[in-house]
Amino acid sequence: MKINIIPTIIAVAVSALIGLLAAHLCGNTSKATTIGITTGVSLAVTLLPMLAIKSGDERLDINIRVVSSIFVTLVLLVNFIVCLNVPQDLIYYFIFIGLILLIYIGVIYSLVNRSTE
Repeated sequence: MKINIIPTIIAVAVSALIGLLAAHLCGNTSKATTIGITTGVSLAVTLLPMLAIKSGDERLDINIRVVSSIFVTLVLLVNFIVCLNVPQDLIYYFIFIGLILLIYIGVIYSLVNRSTE
């Protein structure tokens, strides 16, 4: 697997800007910064494999991009729903985002393992 530098910088910058947007959409609540940082990190985790990582196998690259785009959409949807309706307790938000990211990492891991066999 090869990590390309310029797409990595672009993915991180897009994630940071969308995280800033999420924090702004949350308004002047004390939870806006936390939601913004969580949005940025969760998007970075899903955008990096989609944009910046290339393997030698073209089929694997396409599968990773498709799975990543599905999870980017899911993460964006969840984060902006939470921004528009900020809950009193963020623990359920963290658990839900954590589960989404763990499922994503598991799917990507299984794709990579199947392609190397």
